[in-house]
Amino acid sequence: MAQGLGHLAGQVEEFVTSEAGNGRLKVEREHLARALEDVQGIVGAMVEQLMSADASADGGDVRNIYKVGLNTSRLLMALGDVVCGWLLLRQAEVAQAALDAGSAGSERSFYEGKVAAASFFARTVLPRLAAERTIAEATDLSLMDLDDAAF
Repeated sequence: MAQGLGHLAGQVEEFVTSEAGNGRLKVEREHLARALEDVQGIVGAMVEQLMSADASADGGDVRNIYKVGLNTSRLLMALGDVVCGWLLLRQAEVAQAALDAGSAGSERSFYEGKVAAASFFARTVLPRLAAERTIAEATDLSLMDLDDAAF
């Protein structure tokens, strides 16, 4: 799994740092870069939580494995957002090239829609991953400490 995440992160990072598109969609690429950092932060927090569940380690608490479980859906959703943002921005880059080449009529509208959708997603969805990272890093066991009767 680590190799797959590393490969995906490398692909997204390569796209973010490329000079394709003549600097257009720059703000959107910055949002994607921050979103990738946030996802990597979530992964890092989960690794720390996993390592702190080692009862043989000094100060380890096996119950910390629950923190990992509490963040798995968060990580999967965040990864999905990064992949969607990356793919939308790749499409927008292709669409922008077609617009620059002089697309007209319904093709022009289609390509403009691709650029607008990617921009919207990058500006409105990707910034939320910072909050998801903050939540993942602050995960505690308060929910797990409740008595079963509380449910």
